[in-house]
Amino acid sequence: MKRTRAPRTPRSLRAAEPPRPANSDCYDVIVIGAGSAGLPLAIRAAERGARVLQLEADYRIGGTLHWSSGQISAAGTRLQRSRGIEDSPNEHFRDAQRIAHGRIDPVVLRLFVDHAAATIDWLMDLGFAPAPGTPVAGEAHEAYSTRRYLWGANKGLSILEALRPTHARWVREGSIDLRLQTRMTRLLTNTQSAVIGVRASTPAGEVEFQGRNVVLASGGYAANPELWKKLTPAYPLCSHANPYSRGDGIVAASALGAPVDGSDKFLCTFAGVLEDPRDPRSGAFLLLSPGARKVWEIFVDLRGRRFMQEDHPSIDYRERALLRQPDTRMNIVFDEGILQNAATITLDSTATYRARFGRHPAFVKAKTLAELARQLGVPAANLRRSVREYNAAVAARVDHRQGKQFLIRPIEKPPFYAIKAQGLTVLSPAGLKVDRKLRVIGGNDRPIRNLYAAGEVLGFGRTSGDAFVGGLSLTPALTFGRLLGEQLLSW
Repeated sequence: MKRTRAPRTPRSLRAAEPPRPANSDCYDVIVIGAGSAGLPLAIRAAERGARVLQLEADYRIGGTLHWSSGQISAAGTRLQRSRGIEDSPNEHFRDAQRIAHGRIDPVVLRLFVDHAAATIDWLMDLGFAPAPGTPVAGEAHEAYSTRRYLWGANKGLSILEALRPTHARWVREGSIDLRLQTRMTRLLTNTQSAVIGVRASTPAGEVEFQGRNVVLASGGYAANPELWKKLTPAYPLCSHANPYSRGDGIVAASALGAPVDGSDKFLCTFAGVLEDPRDPRSGAFLLLSPGARKVWEIFVDLRGRRFMQEDHPSIDYRERALLRQPDTRMNIVFDEGILQNAATITLDSTATYRARFGRHPAFVKAKTLAELARQLGVPAANLRRSVREYNAAVAARVDHRQGKQFLIRPIEKPPFYAIKAQGLTVLSPAGLKVDRKLRVIGGNDRPIRNLYAAGEVLGFGRTSGDAFVGGLSLTPALTFGRLLGEQLLSW
């Protein structure tokens, strides 16, 4: 097996470093992942003179930034002050816990809110440009009480474009040894159970790397169906996520006794379908937000009954209504009149969208409601009753049963249509527990020596509780990566 070593560490760094392996001829920091947490970590560590090894399973840097909407948030930023917005980390802490029903890890949240503003200021120094009109209080999910929520014009790529030039310079200068298409397979430890490096799979075979500190910034597990079943068994996987989110960091730390928790904080995104019914990683979004598209259709459960207000303005309400359904599944029901007049529910052209029905398992077409019910596997009497009661609500201009506001057309003109939809997974809820220094906690409830973690490997539930709190997935990853890069060798 090939063993790779780095040049010796500069003396200026050695004085402040924690105890190290006996062999000093190794990297100061090994970063597993080159995404939202790994990029700022590598940059800031390299700026301090550290010798950094960065392993990335993908053929490119950026990780989930290629998939992310790029929404971030912080309290006390220069941008807020320039807009005359008064805000504080304490207010951000309280606001986030309010939205998340008090279920965010308070240690992690405290660390985040205290350092988030400096992270966004730093990103802006690197060239990140907030979209016009930001920050705002709310967008897409439940609103903050203060305008602290922002994003770039090019979504997650706006952040990657700001980080890339500086990262590339340190790679060229040799301070960051970047290895793409290199996937960590396990952590290496010494006889005192301290982490001293990693083993990785490379295009040339298995390689071992030695390092004084190892940081798991390898993302979640939403692209690993087997691990999803193990860690989140209560909910089926319908994933729209980075295909390299395979849980490598969680698996490696678990092998050293690190517990994994947070699966009970899962919240599905509303809603999607599997493009390939055989592949749970082929999830695709449906356009069901009443803020972006009027909801002409009704939603029925697996018994053929309406179960929610289809056009409720709260995304939290809609997501939780779907979460309560068996396997987070529902049926979107409508008719030819609605198909002809409403905007498409997918991003397809009108012709492509219409052609899906009867050809894809999730897109159903039938001549009668009874036949539609049979294809959906729901009781025909229930479906007919749901449609009849809805049509009466349209005629009366008031929906007493569910409170739907957009009552523009009845469902009465054959053929009839349905889409078999389900909750979509964009982030994995479970992850590793860390302390206030972001050290991974082991099975004895004590930190595993020399092992740290940042980003989705902590679990979305740890940073956002059981809700989608604006910016509390991406911003903690960026913040904790930057923080470790700045402070790791002096802790």
